[in-house]
Amino acid sequence: MRARYQRNTLGRIRLGFSVSAKTGNAVERNVFKRRLRQYSVEKVVEKGFDAVIFPIVPLKKTNWKTIKADMEKLVRRAEKNI
Repeated sequence: MRARYQRNTLGRIRLGFSVSAKTGNAVERNVFKRRLRQYSVEKVVEKGFDAVIFPIVPLKKTNWKTIKADMEKLVRRAEKNI
């Protein structure tokens, strides 16, 4: 996944999604977005940030474990750079 992020003063993660039809059908895109939303609710962060997520691989090839691992990397990078 790729992401663009910017710090916010809310102390939590806010997510936006840009999921192209090329990455999967509507069901796959919605499952992906629901999983990322749930991750943002569960994740406790020290610094809040806004992020727009861009999946770059077909969603059929992803599962919850890889999505969660990618999001962990994103959060670590965002907290480090913000």
